[in-house]
Amino acid sequence: MLRAILIVGVVSAALCIDAFATGPGPGTRSLEHAEAIRSQVEESQRARGQGLAVTEATSTSVLESFMLLTPSLLEMRFVAAGNGIYYAICPVRVTCPYPARHLARPAADVAARGIALELAVRTFLETSADVVAVSLPTARFVAFIVERAELAREVDLRTLADALAGEPGAGIVDRLTRGRVFLALGLERTLGGGFSWAGMPRWPTAA
Repeated sequence: MLRAILIVGVVSAALCIDAFATGPGPGTRSLEHAEAIRSQVEESQRARGQGLAVTEATSTSVLESFMLLTPSLLEMRFVAAGNGIYYAICPVRVTCPYPARHLARPAADVAARGIALELAVRTFLETSADVVAVSLPTARFVAFIVERAELAREVDLRTLADALAGEPGAGIVDRLTRGRVFLALGLERTLGGGFSWAGMPRWPTAA
C-alpha cells in the first residue's frame, strides 16, 4: 500500500505549500484571529530567542482532506481539511519553504514542535477550526497535523495552553507531537475532483 501511495498521485511538496497558501478560508473571523495568534506566538518566541518565526496563517480548505498513514503503516485515516488553519514555521530571516540545509531544523527539534503545538492549541481554543497543520522548519516538507477532537480526548486544552505559554517541559511537547508529525508524500486526486494531502509518520512504529 505504501508503494502505491508513493507512486500514484504524488506531486512536488512545493505544490503542497501552494495549495495551503491559496483558496478560501474557514471563515473571515477565524482567519483574522489565526493571524493574530500567529503574530502573538511569533512575538513570544522571538522574546525567548529561539530563532524561529511563524510566517504564515491561512486556510487548509483548498484541500478536501489529509490522508495520513498510521504509525504501523498498515492503515490510512482521512481527516477533513475544510475547516482548518495552516501555519508555517521558519528560521528567522530565512526564506521558506525548504530553508537551506545548514539553516533548517530537524523534525526532532523540540522548540519548533512546541511552537506548532502552541499554535494548534490556541487555534482550537480561540477559533472554530477543527484541524491545524503546521509546517516545520525542515529541509524537506514535514508537517505537524492535529485534530481538535483527537487532542481534546487526550489532554485538557486550556490547561495545556497555560503550560505552553510558560516554559513547557520537552517531555510533554514530545509526547503530544511526535506521533502527529508527517512527511509529505504529495497530493492524491479525490473522487470529488479535489486533492488530499498524503503523509506518512516521521517516526513510524513499524519494524
